[in-house]
Amino acid sequence: MIKFLNLLDKKLELACEDSDFTFFFNLLVVGEAITKLSTLIVVSNVSPSVDRHQYRILHGIVRANGIGEWSKAIDDLLVGPASQYLYPEFRPYQTELTKKVSSSEWQAQAVDSLISAMTTLGLEASSPSTKKDLKSWFKLFTELRNKTRGHGAITSNEKTSDAAYHLANSINLIKSNSSLFKIESAYIKRNLSGKYRVSDLGNGTENFEPLKNKKTYSLSDGLYVFIGDFRKIPLIISDSELNDFYIANGSFSSSKYELLSYYSDNKKNNKSAEYLAPTGNLPPSESEGLGELIAKGNCFTNVPTLNYQYIQRQELEDQLYNLLLDDRRTIVTLLGRGGIGKTSLALKVIPRLYSEQRFDSIVWFSSRDIDLKEGGAKLVSANVVSNKDIAKYYCKLVLSNEEYKKKGYDYIKYFQEQLTESDIGSCLYIFDNFETTESPIEVFKWVDTYIRNPNKVLITTRLREFIGDYPLNVYGMTKNESYELIELTSEGLGVKCYLTEKLKEQIFSVSGGHPYIIKIMLGELSNKGMKGALPKIVAGNEEVLTALFERTYAALNPCTQRIFLTLSSWNSAIPRLALEAVMMASIDNSHDVEDAIDTLIQYSLAEEHKSKLDNQYFIVLPYTALAFGQKKVRVSPLKNIISSDVKTLQRFGVTKIENDLAILSQHISKFLSSLDNHEKDFKQHKDIIECIAYSYHDAWLMASEWLEESNSKSLLEEAKRYLLLFLETEAEEEKKVTAWYQLASIARKLKLPFDEIHALTEASQYSIVEFSELSNLVNTVNHLLNKPEFVIDDHDVKNELLSKLYDTVLKRKSEGDAVDCSRLAWLALHLDKKNDAEDLVTLGLKIDRFNTYCLKLNEKLSKISSTII
Repeated sequence: MIKFLNLLDKKLELACEDSDFTFFFNLLVVGEAITKLSTLIVVSNVSPSVDRHQYRILHGIVRANGIGEWSKAIDDLLVGPASQYLYPEFRPYQTELTKKVSSSEWQAQAVDSLISAMTTLGLEASSPSTKKDLKSWFKLFTELRNKTRGHGAITSNEKTSDAAYHLANSINLIKSNSSLFKIESAYIKRNLSGKYRVSDLGNGTENFEPLKNKKTYSLSDGLYVFIGDFRKIPLIISDSELNDFYIANGSFSSSKYELLSYYSDNKKNNKSAEYLAPTGNLPPSESEGLGELIAKGNCFTNVPTLNYQYIQRQELEDQLYNLLLDDRRTIVTLLGRGGIGKTSLALKVIPRLYSEQRFDSIVWFSSRDIDLKEGGAKLVSANVVSNKDIAKYYCKLVLSNEEYKKKGYDYIKYFQEQLTESDIGSCLYIFDNFETTESPIEVFKWVDTYIRNPNKVLITTRLREFIGDYPLNVYGMTKNESYELIELTSEGLGVKCYLTEKLKEQIFSVSGGHPYIIKIMLGELSNKGMKGALPKIVAGNEEVLTALFERTYAALNPCTQRIFLTLSSWNSAIPRLALEAVMMASIDNSHDVEDAIDTLIQYSLAEEHKSKLDNQYFIVLPYTALAFGQKKVRVSPLKNIISSDVKTLQRFGVTKIENDLAILSQHISKFLSSLDNHEKDFKQHKDIIECIAYSYHDAWLMASEWLEESNSKSLLEEAKRYLLLFLETEAEEEKKVTAWYQLASIARKLKLPFDEIHALTEASQYSIVEFSELSNLVNTVNHLLNKPEFVIDDHDVKNELLSKLYDTVLKRKSEGDAVDCSRLAWLALHLDKKNDAEDLVTLGLKIDRFNTYCLKLNEKLSKISSTII
């Protein structure tokens, strides 16, 4: 935190040059900043719990318009109800703040100096006993700050000068000695690659180094301290340059709260949505496990009962059932969007295991913190959020009351042993809503390290940032399943009589088969007399969209977020290759772009459709994800950059995924035809064209044709290069013939007759070429060879260039007529094959004795013979 403190020192240096009054009151500002910063560092080290102590503290101080609430908060955090939830690694810092020390220790000296400042000003100080703790400093400072809040409260310059001396000494002792300000800390910002830019706050960043090189972390941008793990400091913002810091300063409303810079006095606003929920214990989730193990069939279990209507999803149910019985799969994951039916699927399938001999016990752990009800998303209490919670919950289920309450009992060690070899027989451990645990990756590693057959793990989650499991993706319902749910839900709402086939089709189309969205839409329609536009119902329900997507979106790396927002900015399916090419040109990291698109598909934020016509893939957002993304785009700082990418994508044309009949070539053609200025547009979009073509080779052919239209020498050279790249990879003969013809055409425009002949010769080598075409090729070559500017003096070169074409056509001479024979005879003459030429003319005249070309050539051959004689 040295850089933060250095800014405060600069403020004091300037104030000191002004007057004693200015210096004193700036010391009060610095003391307030130190109080707030200390509070925030401590609160960042409170572990999540059912009692939500961290949220309770933040809920109070974000609303505080004065420093008093902050000093009460730090007292609560250090010795009050919240203190028992401080991470073990933070205990030494807690001790430094709460330990009573003698007057020789810096903590006591800081308190004494503060008391001296108060006494100088004639203020009563509730002086602690002989031994003092640093915690009391914050309460005393609050008294000083409140009683001297206005400049008019102090009238004596001498008193101000003396008070400033003592207060400065007190503050300097804390700044110089407090371990809180020596903790390794940094501002981190995630790059598009998924790696982080780490800005050192002055105490070194050794533990932050992995963030620079690995993509496995999912931390939001902000200020962090490292105490055993990365702990984000809440209610304070800065940036990678660390030029200023803003701390929460009250003025709380339903939409925003104020942040103040204690260095520059500038202010900013931040969204308050995160702190609008009430404090206190929340009700349990509807899917929380039972409080005891009960006998069901051949098992003991605490799995809750499915207490709501369920639409059978037979294929998914059978897949999950078989995976749970498969001994090769130790950890199975149900992966899908919020509200898609993962928990319901698990609760439906688990009872089928009760009659099997596979598991002796099935234990359910719930980390769900939101219940998606038909009336909206409702906050609930997560039953387990950390590995300690998980272990304690398990121990409470399986141990006697005496053992469970035994002082110092190591719950974590016991649970680890049970994962490996359970005392209650073969056990299936189910972790519902795994992504809401305190640190999903670490909890997964923990479970994965100790789990052993015959024990097994089932996880339901929106996010899968770990490997080592077997994922089963849960997508939207099929059309038949969706219709069944629509009918069942509308019957319960009493509106089934209003259902039509058209309405059911619209509900299915807009919802994408998402069961929770189907229920929400029908509920809204019911409330509005079955009137209303379905897309607007979804798009207008921000609470539902947030509940379904916010957590998943926040976990995406910046590159993935950007691609999602790009897709959200245009309501059309997009060829995957086009999307990759445009984003690679903009983001400049191909591997990250491909991974990002795969992540969107994996998390069901995007869907991938394979065309039945050309087997190419097209990307489209489900409508609900699109509505959420459009809301995000409106406030995104990347809006202008995204808009530029979208304009490029729009050049590929609109695509609607209907029966998977989209064709990539049509969209590439639209893209190329939208480029009017060949020189300028090619320079701008060259990377996009080539990125597509390296995966879809027909694009080389299409792009070369577009470039040829320019008649620009430099672009014709590029077109030639593209055709050669196409020919290197293409296997289909018809396309290769087309490419060679096109290459000949370009060579002709570039006045490269040698290259033109070579291209025509290569085109002749394929059996699919009609003989009439071969004859035309020979005729073209003959004309080129007759041009005075095209002379091949080297006999070997000439022979090599022409023999391949000649031999190919000669083998098929029986397919030709008299004209064809005359053309081939001319080519024979160019190869100095006079006898062949004569034979060919004879054959031609035999076919048509009046053929003009053969007669003229016969006359020429006769003259050549007489000249030789």
